Amino acid sequence: MIAAIMPCRGRADQTVRNVRRLLSTAGDVAWQLICMVDRDPTVMGALAQSDLPLWRMDSQRKGYWNALAEATDYWPEFDLIVNLANDLLPGQHWLQRAEAAYRQTFGEGPGMVGLNDGHHEVGHSCHFLISRSLLDRYGGWPIWYDHAFGDTELCQRAIGDALYVKAPWATLFHDHPYFGGDDDVVYQEGRAQAERDQRLYEERRKRGWPTISR
Repeated sequence: MIAAIMPCRGRADQTVRNVRRLLSTAGDVAWQLICMVDRDPTVMGALAQSDLPLWRMDSQRKGYWNALAEATDYWPEFDLIVNLANDLLPGQHWLQRAEAAYRQTFGEGPGMVGLNDGHHEVGHSCHFLISRSLLDRYGGWPIWYDHAFGDTELCQRAIGDALYVKAPWATLFHDHPYFGGDDDVVYQEGRAQAERDQRLYEERRKRGWPTISR
């Protein structure tokens, strides 16, 4: 079974719309949507009132990667994990197609399948399906980054180990201001440490991705 984890901050109405579309388009696949809500009673209330089949956790803001780590640790029963966000526009059977690509390529073994966000080339995916075993091999979610470049590190490490493929028809369009979407304070917070995150990424790549204790 797959855990699809969505860290949520702000954007209550948008988040509910996103959740509805994710649920209606995932396809024939066994999965659970988990929303990590950033101590925002408006978002938590909107999700609760929506009566949609999802799990919710009220979590103090620790950043995107920490929210993923908290959910992954809290629900250890899931062997495959997808990282989501509340600014995605999923295509038909987005998760079913990602799982099919995973099984075709890796079977029951470790691996990583990138979803197509409509923007990045084959060697990078902002959102992906990854096995817990591979994630553990890389030290878990890259909480050493504030927001940016954690996905870049995981992709590059999986590519280096020949454990990465991209599923072109598993679509999660990223409606980000970098690509013409509306900007807001949540995006601004995410960009605040981008230069620091990039410097850390370049340093870690040069050093062969040294282990960092969580």
